[in-house]
Amino acid sequence: MIHARTLMTAIVAGMLSAFTASAAPIPVTKGEGDSPILKARAALNNRVTIKAENKTLTEAVELFKEFGKAEILLDTGTIQMMGMDINTPAVTMDVKDMPLKDAILKAFAPLNLRCGVTANGIVISTDEGITIRQLRQRVSMDADGKIFTDAIKGLMNESGANIVIDPRIAKKASDEKLTLKLDDVPLETAVRLAAEVAGYSVVRMSNVLFVTSEARAEKLRPDADKPVPPTPGNPFFPGGIDGGDGVVPFPGAVPGLMPQAVPAELK
Repeated sequence: MIHARTLMTAIVAGMLSAFTASAAPIPVTKGEGDSPILKARAALNNRVTIKAENKTLTEAVELFKEFGKAEILLDTGTIQMMGMDINTPAVTMDVKDMPLKDAILKAFAPLNLRCGVTANGIVISTDEGITIRQLRQRVSMDADGKIFTDAIKGLMNESGANIVIDPRIAKKASDEKLTLKLDDVPLETAVRLAAEVAGYSVVRMSNVLFVTSEARAEKLRPDADKPVPPTPGNPFFPGGIDGGDGVVPFPGAVPGLMPQAVPAELK
């Protein structure tokens, strides 16, 4: 029998994946110093002092961007789908000389929102939303005889996703050469294919991809999460992650509000 929590997580993850923003494939050949991931992580350590009351989510994000000197995106599609209005005053914050990451957590935790790092910058969303954003980023890989662990670390450094190589296979994996060419595929797909080619397996645990031996993966799989599934685009929130205006899904609908029902003639 499928555990109720596991089923609900899978359903929510499937719905949220509809809002993944389109982006150009993330190259894996850039130097670490050029990585937007490193810049985003460094920005999360910037110390901020902010005091504000009854701010909307949008206003709060603007304050964090200004005082934290960081690129921050509000996942409006996911947040609205969860029943929250980004234009309703709901955020009060009083932080003093606190790292940006901790300040964001303190301000948004009451709304069950947190921040995560992706190639597009710092994203504020739900737990499931962050997982979707990280694991379904579009990436490309051109590994011709590249060391397997280096290829995996390259994907991790360029995407901000949590990819862990089992220490029990680390030595062997560091000697394994990988030959694989991929163009514009989801990050999780790239990691799973790379592991398969190298003779390993991947188990997903929340937003962590664990690369391990096939035998160990089989033992872990019953308690692990399924791969993040793709779903067709959702017409109700075409604006996506960056707060775009989107379009009215059907006559009479109001942009930014969850529609109660779709007219029968449009079904």
